Amino acid sequence: MQQRWPIGAVLLHEGDSSDHVLVIESGWVKVGSSAPSGRQVVLAIRGPGDLLGELSAIDAGARSATATAISPIVATIVRGKAFRALLISDGALTFDLLRTVAARLREADVQRLDYGAYTVTERLARLLLEYAQRYGRTDADRVVIALPLTQTELANAANASREAVAKAFKHLREIGAIRTARRYVELLRPDLLAEVADGPPSVYSDADTRAPRR
Repeated sequence: MQQRWPIGAVLLHEGDSSDHVLVIESGWVKVGSSAPSGRQVVLAIRGPGDLLGELSAIDAGARSATATAISPIVATIVRGKAFRALLISDGALTFDLLRTVAARLREADVQRLDYGAYTVTERLARLLLEYAQRYGRTDADRVVIALPLTQTELANAANASREAVAKAFKHLREIGAIRTARRYVELLRPDLLAEVADGPPSVYSDADTRAPRR
């Protein structure tokens, strides 16, 4: 069954006991979770072809995150029972799902390293490069990140305060690495951004103003 959701709609709620799976046909979703402090953390962005909710369909556990539309969404709903039957009957599909789960575990490992080892500026640079690779649109020698994310959402994804990320954005604009507008980020110098992102791991968590290596 196909369904549509507007921007801002919640497709899946953290803690819910539902077990259906969503297959995104078009649009973008942010997947987030609430920390004990109440702070929202953006764990991932999912788009066309991605699955949402597959873990609860497999183990009957509560939803581990909330999925919110950041653009109009069209998705197909697959009931949990039907999804489990597909996995049992189709070995190739099951293997593809295992590969997806493995990739997401690796992604989570990288995020944990970034959160603890890099400054906010470096984390933001690494995040922008990742989003550019996955969701970017090339325009001449520049790359536009085609995701309608607010600065607060980017701050949540970088596990930093909005103020610290605003400071990091300002620094990246000043060195000519990026250009920003409302819900818009353009990578003017991806090579320069990569130099910032590749800084040595640091114990400091505040946004710094270190210049990239020349």
